[in-house]
Amino acid sequence: MPTLTASTPFTIQAAPSYSDESVDLLILPQATGTSALRELRYPDNTFAPIIYPDHPDKWENFDTSPLTAAPMSDVQKTLAGNKAGLWPGYLMDRPVREYWLGSDTRSRMYLYFLRRLAEYFFNPPSNPPYITWWPKDRTPVGYNVILENLTVGGTDVITFHSLAVKADLILGEIILTFRIVGVAS
Repeated sequence: MPTLTASTPFTIQAAPSYSDESVDLLILPQATGTSALRELRYPDNTFAPIIYPDHPDKWENFDTSPLTAAPMSDVQKTLAGNKAGLWPGYLMDRPVREYWLGSDTRSRMYLYFLRRLAEYFFNPPSNPPYITWWPKDRTPVGYNVILENLTVGGTDVITFHSLAVKADLILGEIILTFRIVGVAS
């Protein structure tokens, strides 16, 4: 009886090159908030720390961590169809804004607090370290920030009303705008 044999020669080659890719995921923990008040601190305590007398009525681009690095997308028309692109962004892309919703007849802020915010805004640190912002009602983490704008009544001009000032109040909507540079150490 004949013996049948078969063989298939093969060559083992080096593996093709590969690359590892990673991405940082933003996970937002559930936080119902606390009654802790937010704080601003000037470097080297040149100015006294500002402890907010109450929480802003609303704020943008911050929950339990910054929401300032939203990805940006763009779609361009081409001859063959559309070309889509996605840029993941980085931390300083969008500002954080805090609003105190006053009006021409209603105050939401004491004049003393506005003066302290104005001191920080009109006297930016000459170089890092930065002003630190501690949103203690949302997270125990503090952030280095650059104050970008302080508006009263929708303008950069701070308007005072005589009767309100006599009661140590400021009228109008107050908006503090800043950019987060990084986590404070």
